[in-house]
Amino acid sequence: MPNAKAPLLWLRYENEARACPACESPRITLLDVFKIPRDRRGRRLAFLTGCNACGVLFVNPLPSGEELHERYAPEGAWAETRKVRAARPASQAPARDPREVLLDALEPYVPVHSPPSGARVIDFGCGEGRFLDRLRATGWETFGIEPSTPVPFQRHHRLDRPPQDGSFDFAILHHVLEHVTNPLQILRELAGALREGGILFVGIPALDTLPVHGDFKYCVDGRNHLLSYSRRCLTGLLARAGFATVARLEGTHLDALTKGQPLRLRVVAKRTHTPPSPEPSPLGPAVDAVNQFARGRRDLVARVRSTLPVRLQGAMLDRAVERRARARRHAVS
Repeated sequence: MPNAKAPLLWLRYENEARACPACESPRITLLDVFKIPRDRRGRRLAFLTGCNACGVLFVNPLPSGEELHERYAPEGAWAETRKVRAARPASQAPARDPREVLLDALEPYVPVHSPPSGARVIDFGCGEGRFLDRLRATGWETFGIEPSTPVPFQRHHRLDRPPQDGSFDFAILHHVLEHVTNPLQILRELAGALREGGILFVGIPALDTLPVHGDFKYCVDGRNHLLSYSRRCLTGLLARAGFATVARLEGTHLDALTKGQPLRLRVVAKRTHTPPSPEPSPLGPAVDAVNQFARGRRDLVARVRSTLPVRLQGAMLDRAVERRARARRHAVS
């Protein structure tokens, strides 16, 4: 809940982040305020915050480590959500399984279909192990990390953390970084697990194309997707961790699952002891994308409010949301 000592027209939360969750820089900026699903503290709003040092966007306040542990435990909310999704009637399936299409796209960078003897792959956040299933079938020795279900470890080796022995040839980080609050730590751990020249694949929601696809909540929603990354931000974090970005995987054939919309950023990176320097102005592309998206979707009242300080915007929006909530409660009673 808002801090009781804060001014009435200045929204502030007691547990706001004071530094970037990715790079720990204190050079963070409040960019906007937006609605989130009501959390356990009764909050309905959060700040969209950007890091001037690495470029990441994040929901602020962030959930605690304990809250994340509960959410992604085998009996937690994330596992229940996946059960509900699995029970829904299947919509029209794409012509090919998107995992197969993605693995084909990775073949020029890593021998996914014809690995050398003893090749090892680690999937961080492997879900039910669908990527690992396909890679095992072609000869890879398969390892996974997944807190929310034990299912994949009937077929694949289970790890709690990436071993820091440089013994892996390939690592997968598919739709994980938007869910965590320690992305740079994870990237560095995967760098330690990979041999020199080993390949990392990263897939995340695409922030740069937000003005095109228009799905802000897919990029950051305050419940599941907590951090969001532009291409410049991600390649910069990869460089800090010891990776050189070698390719972006793009094309409508890769977007079949999202009906051709450019919703996903897919990056291939190589483990190296001489990574490139991050690009300057890492936050710029994220701010540009959010501003372009907002310009086309705000009504007159919202446009006027957006010219005010973010904390004042938050206080005004908080009051409006609370009034609507009271009205709904009154109507029900």
